[in-house]
Amino acid sequence: MATKKRTKKKAAPAKKRVRNKLSIKNIKRIDSTKTHGWQVHVRRGGVLKTKLFSDRLHGGKKKALEAAKAHRDELLESMAKLAKPLWKIKRTPRTNTGHLGVSLTEYSNKSGKKRKVITVTARETLGKAVNRKFSVDKLGYEQAVKKAVAWRNKVLRERAKAEK
Repeated sequence: MATKKRTKKKAAPAKKRVRNKLSIKNIKRIDSTKTHGWQVHVRRGGVLKTKLFSDRLHGGKKKALEAAKAHRDELLESMAKLAKPLWKIKRTPRTNTGHLGVSLTEYSNKSGKKRKVITVTARETLGKAVNRKFSVDKLGYEQAVKKAVAWRNKVLRERAKAEK
């Protein structure tokens, strides 16, 4: 009896993520069983303000959207301006290394041996995260953290230059 040789299918190449051209900043559409309308959602300085503009109360989708846009513009004007883009604002790290975007991870390789790595993440551009690992076994903990922080800072500096 002849056996068939199985071949693995190659994974399709990842498609580049494209922003929806129809999306509207700070406004989203809600269409559920009982609710149809546009929701304005604005957060500044820890303050969140939301308001729903119902299609029925405003005389249709288009009129509700116009009212939502006008309300959003009013809110953005009255609320505090962002001094910097959100990704540039300094935040307190909640990681096990004490550095934002940098964490100690332990995993088992194929042979079952436990490995420790410093995993670092940064956003190269809006919506595109890049990751890198630094081996604690090869570099030592301090050196791996130092290299990870330096790599992350380099990626963020390059992003800042590109966005100017």
